[in-house]
Amino acid sequence: MNKQWKKFNALGSEIIIVANLREDQASLLDQAERIVIDFEKRFSRFVAESELSRFNDFAGGEIELSETMAQLLVAAKDFNLLTGGIFDPTIIGGLEAIGYNRRFDELNQAAVLRPSANSAQIRQQFFHRPRLDQLSISGNKTIKPAGFRLDLGGIGKGYIVDFLSHGLFGGIVDCWISAGGDLAVKGSDQNMTGWKIGVQDPHTPEREIFSVWTKGNDCGIATSGIHKRRGGQGDTLWHHLIDPRTGIPVVNNILAVTVISPSAEQADVFAKTVLILGESKGLEFIERQDGSAAIIFFNDGGMTFSKQALNYIKRE
Repeated sequence: MNKQWKKFNALGSEIIIVANLREDQASLLDQAERIVIDFEKRFSRFVAESELSRFNDFAGGEIELSETMAQLLVAAKDFNLLTGGIFDPTIIGGLEAIGYNRRFDELNQAAVLRPSANSAQIRQQFFHRPRLDQLSISGNKTIKPAGFRLDLGGIGKGYIVDFLSHGLFGGIVDCWISAGGDLAVKGSDQNMTGWKIGVQDPHTPEREIFSVWTKGNDCGIATSGIHKRRGGQGDTLWHHLIDPRTGIPVVNNILAVTVISPSAEQADVFAKTVLILGESKGLEFIERQDGSAAIIFFNDGGMTFSKQALNYIKRE
């Protein structure tokens, strides 16, 4: 068995796969790249002919879903219920209203970062959107309400990372799969028990504060923050984490949240949930989730840990 790796760009992130493979398993890395690129083409809201775009553009009524789309929608509904509505992919209108209506790198190039609509107008339009609980799914079909639209960015990376880890790499004991801030790890790195994942200081991303040590456990790790996908025009700033209770970017004292959970999909959703809920309610939420832990980074440079988080911290 040899440690092999592959790096490529997709889903607006750098994808890194590291795994202990036999020589005859090396093709798994190229297969993984094709799967991720295909997933992006199918479920990006920025691809006009994607399956997600066709779903969003559908006027309303019964629509047939692919198996993957049905799985994503069922998971979205489950997480929406679990988080008390805080995880909500119907916030797409809020994202578009603040100007996040194309790929982030294109926004930077175009310097079109925010529309003229004010917060009151955004809220009014947002509250009239069709809600996730109006969508019922039966097998591979659903009745789509008129005007119902989704952004799957809040769950997609976690989903595809888990899909690779448990599917394509299901028979591989030791592997690391990351998509930007979302990781799924299994087994161990060479010469150690578990994987050591560096945790960046969100105020100074080039500096690692400490490491998360998985101790050989299979788990997902995700970081969500307001410090990366953000923009501004004049004295108005925005970031991409929309509070579903208001329709506008969440405002509190949290800069970023890192969550360790049994799956990358859970970690992805829970990190956003904790950040949106804020310190007190966010910690209460994560403590109720079996096998999950959170590290919260504040705007003022401080940080706090959920009860289980210290079990994973490895200081140099």
